[in-house]
Amino acid sequence: MESVIIKTFRKFKSGDKMMQTSDIRQDYIDRLNQVINHIHANLGQSLSLNELAGVAGFSPFHFHRIFKSLAGETLGEYILRARLEKSANLLLSHPEDTIITILVACGFSSPAVFSRSFRAHFKVSPSLFRSQKKSNLSKEYRNPGKDRFLESGYNVGHSASDTQKRQMPMRIEVKELPDMHVAYIRHIQGYRKGAPDSRISQAFERICKWVEAKNLFGSNTLVIGIPHDNPEITPDDRSRYDACVTIPREIVASQGVISVQDIQGGKYAVCHIEVSASEVIQIGEMIDDFYGEWLLKWLPVSGYQADDKPPLEIYREAVGRPLGTWICMDFCIPIKPL
Repeated sequence: MESVIIKTFRKFKSGDKMMQTSDIRQDYIDRLNQVINHIHANLGQSLSLNELAGVAGFSPFHFHRIFKSLAGETLGEYILRARLEKSANLLLSHPEDTIITILVACGFSSPAVFSRSFRAHFKVSPSLFRSQKKSNLSKEYRNPGKDRFLESGYNVGHSASDTQKRQMPMRIEVKELPDMHVAYIRHIQGYRKGAPDSRISQAFERICKWVEAKNLFGSNTLVIGIPHDNPEITPDDRSRYDACVTIPREIVASQGVISVQDIQGGKYAVCHIEVSASEVIQIGEMIDDFYGEWLLKWLPVSGYQADDKPPLEIYREAVGRPLGTWICMDFCIPIKPL
């Protein structure tokens, strides 16, 4: 396979197409995004350097170095961390699954390898991690805060007096979301739950300007955030976040700084959140409650469980509020039948 370096050099030398350094870097980032998507969709499979280099369209020699330069860690380090973080999430979200089932689903070759790697990364064994986290959740949510979920359709066993304790009522329902085709910019250098990052805000501004310049905004256009990683497990400086805007399906290739992908539809547990822009930290607190109380306790009663896909943040217009003073969104967790 002819290396991308040689191809790029020939373009410069022939004068057929002068590529700026920023264009080349964005091309590399777009290829990196394709590889990262492939890795997370196939963590249970063997992921070789040659296979992933082929996904990126690079020679293995160059790909290994380009990946580390852009992602901040080697390909092997990234895959191992992704497998460990997925296993940690499954330990919590799928308590019915055995540790053997989980380690196989995450691509580990043996219980010994999994246990050793897990302990090195999280400082505890997989079984202790599961029991400690469950215990912490039980303590954290054993309080009147649970009553803020009374407005949902899954308010099992609450009395009328509980309503008086409610401080931050949440509207929660199960919805069927369609497949969505989006243009996006991926931020891979960090995402903190409930705390807006200026670089993510810039990514949203940039993608919205691109869509506007292409005259693609319509009455049904949605602005969507995808926080791919669990901030309780993945370090802040490694969390991935996609700033997305829905676009027509005929746009199928990336253009300049913009990448394109599909968001899979299906059933989602949807929590509607409205907070003042001056109290944005409440978003993280409400999402914590959504996961810890409603999702873990009441969702199984309804016959569903969390699906192994990232949540969506669908931003809505804050009706009746001065522009820029309130944040309004649907936080959507993918679910599937038990």
